[in-house]
Amino acid sequence: MASFRFHALMEEFLANREWDDELEVDEEAQTVKLNTGLDLNGQDGRLIVEASEKTCFVDVFIYYTGFKCKPAKLNEMAVLLNQLHTRRRYGTFVAFDDGYVRWQHRVDFEDSEPCGLSIERIVGPGWEYAKQFSDPISAVALTKQSAKEALEEFDEAQDEKDDGPSEL
Repeated sequence: MASFRFHALMEEFLANREWDDELEVDEEAQTVKLNTGLDLNGQDGRLIVEASEKTCFVDVFIYYTGFKCKPAKLNEMAVLLNQLHTRRRYGTFVAFDDGYVRWQHRVDFEDSEPCGLSIERIVGPGWEYAKQFSDPISAVALTKQSAKEALEEFDEAQDEKDDGPSEL
């Protein structure tokens, strides 16, 4: 097996996380891929990290696999996801016609010397972001709640957390 720079980075990322997942290596395409399960605030999720030696791109995808958006709610889901994009400018949420929702982000490491921590700096914040908004996304996907209502409820819950007792 040929040794790829991104294969070593992904191995380092797994070791730092103390995960024992197997990486998929495609020598011909010069890619390495991680495909593993995640917890998104009690909901099933899937993390896929794809790194290409040829392009120097690392793509991170986080899928909400515990549910699918009802077809009749896809337009409302688009409204919600667009609102989330205005709140955070890191990565992009996408709702597909088949009802799956994912968060994605791409980093180009051309002419740089990334390390395993570089992968963590993409995955960690993306995972936190996907977890943070799992409740409003699932509410819009599975209930009659509108994007506006889901965000208002989310904001109220955040305000309550912020107004909680101080640990001083």
